[in-house]
Amino acid sequence: MARWRWLLACLLISGGVLAGCGGDDDGGAAGATTTVASTTTTTSAEPTSTAEPTTTTAAFSGTLIEAKVTGDQVDTASRRVKISRGEKVRIQVEADHAEEVHVHGYDLKKDVAPGEPAVIEFTADAPGVFEVELEEAALKLFELQVQ
Repeated sequence: MARWRWLLACLLISGGVLAGCGGDDDGGAAGATTTVASTTTTTSAEPTSTAEPTTTTAAFSGTLIEAKVTGDQVDTASRRVKISRGEKVRIQVEADHAEEVHVHGYDLKKDVAPGEPAVIEFTADAPGVFEVELEEAALKLFELQVQ
């Protein structure tokens, strides 16, 4: 977890160029990479709702859902996002405080902190309406409706 945060910080500071970024290598999660919000990402293999989502630097093809949290205020394009079953989804959340983003029903979780957006990618293979929230604050970001 610390490795991807370090990598994201380097990318944000350097505008996507890693040359000159120092830091320790704690091993991080095997195979996990992170990208900056200004670049596109996709999974290297088709994740399912039971797999931990990962990202790479290839182009993303699917539905992007973004949310920004300031205090207890949520800024998002829609409070309920409707998608088709089997569609690839990327949820990207920015927050002004450290928290955990949780996609209920799929049980996917990712940490978010100032300057360190949470990015969760998965294939929406289970139908229903699922709440996406900041877990500790119980602050609903939006609902994901898979049909």
